[in-house]
Amino acid sequence: MNIYDLNEKIAFFHGKPIKRHFLNAEGFHAALICLKSGVEIPPHVEDYGVLLTVLEGKGIFTDANGSFLLEKNQCIYIQKDEVRGIKAEDDLVVLGIQDRKKQTEDV
Repeated sequence: MNIYDLNEKIAFFHGKPIKRHFLNAEGFHAALICLKSGVEIPPHVEDYGVLLTVLEGKGIFTDANGSFLLEKNQCIYIQKDEVRGIKAEDDLVVLGIQDRKKQTEDV
């Protein structure tokens, strides 16, 4: 068993997000994402699904269906190959759980 103190991973930098990976398990990957108020991760596409849960602050989260204001204890799931973006309205701390399904080889 491993215990992770996410408080130790919270860090902000003016002008860019901070992403701290802390768990890489079979099937999923976890990271803490910190954005100072006003900082943005522009909408882009990734090759994995992700559950984003707001731990502190609030921000605008973008997916293929539009933009949504999320606050503490709210989350959004964004599927693989779907556009995603985040803009911090306040100092924002987000837990990201990436869906890294085990890939099978073609037989």
